Amino acid sequence: MAMPFQPPGGLPPDPARAPWQKAVPALIVAAALCGIGAVVAALLIALSPQDSESSRTSMVVQNQPAPALAPTVGPGGTAAPLLAAEPTAPPPLPALIPTKPIETATTGKVRPLRIIIPSIGVNAAVGRVGVEADGSIQTPSLNLPRMAGWYRFGPVPGQLGPAVILGHVTTRSGSAVFHRLRELRRNDKIRVQLSDGTMTEFTVDGAEQIGKTIFPTNRVYGNLTNAGLRLITCGGAYNHKTGHYNDNIIVYATLTATR
Repeated sequence: MAMPFQPPGGLPPDPARAPWQKAVPALIVAAALCGIGAVVAALLIALSPQDSESSRTSMVVQNQPAPALAPTVGPGGTAAPLLAAEPTAPPPLPALIPTKPIETATTGKVRPLRIIIPSIGVNAAVGRVGVEADGSIQTPSLNLPRMAGWYRFGPVPGQLGPAVILGHVTTRSGSAVFHRLRELRRNDKIRVQLSDGTMTEFTVDGAEQIGKTIFPTNRVYGNLTNAGLRLITCGGAYNHKTGHYNDNIIVYATLTATR
């Protein structure tokens, strides 16, 4: 905004300076003309769209850097937004002391049948998924939105390593099995019933929401010294052009009991 214009002026002419009195009127006229010019210039600057406050604000917003990724996976929950961790960050530390993984002698014969997450109202059947022709992991059938899918080329939940279970967040008919997955937080319990009668219990270590273009493959599928569980669904903004969500919600958990 232009500052208020202050016209030139000052003390009256000194009578002792009579030789300059004839020049005073001309000086006043010249000063007035200069003042008018200054006002016009100030108005043009104030009204110019190229220098408006909105233009400057817009430039500042456009030049703001993208939010930095967190150094570690957060605890999850609804108290704060889920943040993405650096792709090279390790999985979150176990919330409780891990229990011994179950024996692997029956690998190929035992599989998960149900997943139960009391804190978010999940009690669902678990099917099996593999990989697509392009090498990407399969997702459960959209015709069975209330069923989760265990990645069958990974460990059985409770065995050494990171077992992975996937589920849809929504379908065209409404919410799906992992619709509330983003609400899980550190210390929440996840139970997975196996086909041999074993009930495994996992404790949530943390959760994140991360873009699919920077999916943390090593953090999800990397080797572990204990039995881990990863639950995966979609999240973030929905892309109507691709028909998919832009992000993934990933929950990390550790085996802490069996019975």
